[in-house]
Amino acid sequence: MNSDKSRNYPPVFNHEPEPSETKEKKRDMSQSAETACAEVCVVDPSPGTDFGLQNVLDVLKVTLKTRYEHVVEGTDKIGRGALLRMIYTELYITEEQSEAIQYQHEVRQVESACKKIPCEIPISCQDIFKTLPDQQRPIRVVLTYGVAGIGKTFLVQKFTLDWAEGLENQHISAVVLLSFRELNLVRDEQYSLLELIHVFYPTLQSVTAEQLTVCNLLFIFDGLDESRLLLDFTNRKLVSDVTQKSTISELLTNLIEGNLLPSALIWITSRPAAVHQIPPTCVDRMTEVRGFTDSQKEEYFRRRFINKELSSRIISHLKTSRSLYIMCGIPVYCWITATVLEHMLTTEERAELPKTLTDMYSHFLLVQTKKKQKYHEGQEMIWQEITSADREVLLKLGRLAFEHLQRGNILFYQEDLEQCGLDVTEALVHSGVCTEILKRESVIFQKPVYCFVHLSVQEFLAAVYMFHCYTNRKTEVLQNFFSKDISSLEDFLNS
Repeated sequence: MNSDKSRNYPPVFNHEPEPSETKEKKRDMSQSAETACAEVCVVDPSPGTDFGLQNVLDVLKVTLKTRYEHVVEGTDKIGRGALLRMIYTELYITEEQSEAIQYQHEVRQVESACKKIPCEIPISCQDIFKTLPDQQRPIRVVLTYGVAGIGKTFLVQKFTLDWAEGLENQHISAVVLLSFRELNLVRDEQYSLLELIHVFYPTLQSVTAEQLTVCNLLFIFDGLDESRLLLDFTNRKLVSDVTQKSTISELLTNLIEGNLLPSALIWITSRPAAVHQIPPTCVDRMTEVRGFTDSQKEEYFRRRFINKELSSRIISHLKTSRSLYIMCGIPVYCWITATVLEHMLTTEERAELPKTLTDMYSHFLLVQTKKKQKYHEGQEMIWQEITSADREVLLKLGRLAFEHLQRGNILFYQEDLEQCGLDVTEALVHSGVCTEILKRESVIFQKPVYCFVHLSVQEFLAAVYMFHCYTNRKTEVLQNFFSKDISSLEDFLNS
């Protein structure tokens, strides 16, 4: 089941905290570990004196290094994380024209990209703001797009980590990385730009408006496609002072247009469907993350597994299936593939290795379900078997996936899970099925956010749910989705 119908508008998020709730959390944030870090890292400050701008910016680097040096790939596992520098594989990034953006289903975009003979000069993420020899004007606003799971978030985190460790782009005074998932939670409130920075970066609490205007700032806004902000570049209020209160949307539009902090660099990431929210006249450089080249695919698996024989077997198997090999251009799909094939090649399972996308997703659900099974002593569950309880949970996840796919949602909150009959504590903690298929995002203002590990996993579960509805004659669900009567299985599969 493809979600073409959901790609023409930004996702809608439900059940986000009210303004009163976020205010309370912001007060808590101002006393966070980041502030404590600021007090520890500054050497012998005299009582009553300003730490000094440079000292504060140095503490910001420590904070960002701590935040991004460890990452979790795929599903969230508390207490576990890999060093980003150890697992990161360079992505293939090219400069694009806005008219070249594709709007078909994202899987088809991956297939199309593989058919291209690249004649472009790839751009390193560290050179994203550097002008090419034939470019005259400086690069101030960069818009980077790519399909879901292609590695955009890891890309900006790697850029930020390299800056924080003093390796690249040291002409930048401070990097302020904000996700639209975070900004959505304060979209109904009014801040000055200075206040907004203080809310999300308590380390910078002591930075004044005057100091902010002389800094070489880089704002990174990650995940435009997840934004619930109305970015109106036509009727927006002019904001040119960092102490002037305004809506979050107006702060962003004025930053992007250069009315507010005109010297600041802006980097926005997005899936292709949301790129149109930013006027082309405001963008100095448009780049596309193409994902992994063939050599980078192999590098990913060799980095992932210390066992060279295992990585070689996985690479060899993928090369026997064109569809699987193409999809491994998407980093998160490499993770799904690695999860499945590692399990199948290192356990006693005798099932045939998956050769199609449907096989791979089916095995992924089985592997993730089986990981949390409580085996009876001396007994193991047969590979194809899942318990009726697990089957029920998977169908509820399928309902969640389907209903929110129709609404364009890719993020869910606890209330959304409960509306589909999923008990968060029981399903996510005890059975573990949901934690393996859903990814719990970092707590933003203490409100957990959930999403499927990849859009295609959400689509697959939605398709499983619809097939279940068809085989069990749940006509109401089918009639609400299909515009015509479905009389046969062939009609259903062709719809």
